[in-house]
Amino acid sequence: MRKLASATDGCEEMQYGNLIESQIEEFGIAYAYLVREPSFVVWIEGFGDLTEYVMEIDSEVALESPLGRGHLNIGRTILTVSNEGGYFYSNGDIKVKRNARMKIWAGFNGLNIPIFTGIVYSIKPIGSTDVVILNCKDYMGLFQEVLVEGSQEPNNTVELMVESFCDLVNIPAPNIASTEETTSIYTEPTFEEQSMLMAMEEVCNSIFYVAYFDENGTLNAVEREFSKLVDFRFDGGSITDFERLEDTEIVNDITIEYDENFFSKYEDQASIDTYGKGSRSDRTLLLNSTIVSEETTGSGTEQLDNFLEALKFTSSGNASSVDCLHIRMRKDDAYGYITAAIYSDSSGLPDTLLATSLLKASDDLSVDFTWEVFYFSKPVEISPSTSYWVVIDTSLVSSGTVYVQINDTGASAKHAYYSETWHTEDNKQALHRIRGSSQAQRVSEDTIRFYKDPRERIRITAPAVPHLQLLDEVLVDIRLREIRGHYVIEGRRHIIAPDKYVTIDTLRKVG
Repeated sequence: MRKLASATDGCEEMQYGNLIESQIEEFGIAYAYLVREPSFVVWIEGFGDLTEYVMEIDSEVALESPLGRGHLNIGRTILTVSNEGGYFYSNGDIKVKRNARMKIWAGFNGLNIPIFTGIVYSIKPIGSTDVVILNCKDYMGLFQEVLVEGSQEPNNTVELMVESFCDLVNIPAPNIASTEETTSIYTEPTFEEQSMLMAMEEVCNSIFYVAYFDENGTLNAVEREFSKLVDFRFDGGSITDFERLEDTEIVNDITIEYDENFFSKYEDQASIDTYGKGSRSDRTLLLNSTIVSEETTGSGTEQLDNFLEALKFTSSGNASSVDCLHIRMRKDDAYGYITAAIYSDSSGLPDTLLATSLLKASDDLSVDFTWEVFYFSKPVEISPSTSYWVVIDTSLVSSGTVYVQINDTGASAKHAYYSETWHTEDNKQALHRIRGSSQAQRVSEDTIRFYKDPRERIRITAPAVPHLQLLDEVLVDIRLREIRGHYVIEGRRHIIAPDKYVTIDTLRKVG
């Protein structure tokens, strides 16, 4: 007999629905038999128990959609049922209401546990036969159908937003732990018009979480790295098929847009050196950010006729970093490259170099003044209420001229140029906008940590294992394939008929 889940040795119990302890023991015995008798129950709102009509069940859930990283999955079930007597469909008349609630239990010898909860969203007859297909989704399908837009106040934390989403579609309260990430207050959280599913993806991406509906129809939201160790093992004697899949994708260079044209960038050079660059870009405008400094009013013009010219700024009282900065610029037949570097201040002049932005092609500048974006390969740490300099370097501009727009009144020693030494000028303040986002930085670092190394992925087909769940961490020991280690379940599929029951699990190696 295979070992059942245990709460000992750091393991947590697998799911057994409403079975009591003695029934769980019977379930374990039935599961361990070489010849087993599968059983199931299917319930649909308005019909009740219709198990006798069901010919086959094909049910599948996963953490991510086929679109991959950052996209939540909609679980699905295909029920092949007998339509004898036009019980479900007759002459174009669909007798199951759209989005009728449904639930499936499965197991052995009448000991059944829940494996899927959701809605029926379509019915399709199969030719002229007395067979129809009931297409079902888990409750994430409801999220796909509801639009959200505008301010989410007073639901201004991840926890409150997720709870409000569940309320809107009349489903049970979510299972989401109160953590620093889920209870941090967002500044006026707002969505562009979009499906609730896309909004939920943005919420999860803002804290590097993943959300999925479990077998009871409860929404779970957890850290993407979360797994639950259970006392279960797949070995060569307990499976019927095995397949190696492509390793997890590599992301070692990520850019997150957290405000319009403001970006946080993060990379892992060791991973880049080993595997090559795997770049990704995300847009998550839900993230909080800090205005470090800005001067946006003024119509004067300053020609950058020195290779190094600088603007002075004083960081805001809550500033801790700079991800990105904007400078109002234009060109006149300029070719070559520009950088913007951040320096410390000493006695009112640029002093120590802290970081240099990525190169910007001057020939990409407009002929009219526009906001040009400079961002850094990693956020620049700064102190609040402290003076710094942004030094604009045009030494790599081979021809033409670059200009910055300035406020030309009232500024005292906020512009400087280098000619053998630094010189300051009054009544010149380059127009600029500087921001930082600690939330974007955290998400960037979390993403790189998770994706910087490829992880082995496998698919296992086995005689039914209905009591496992998404994110269960199991031991895999298939010696003939030289596979051994801990793997976390990221996708589950159940294929059930009166005379068969198999499960197909997609797993990622974690140790």
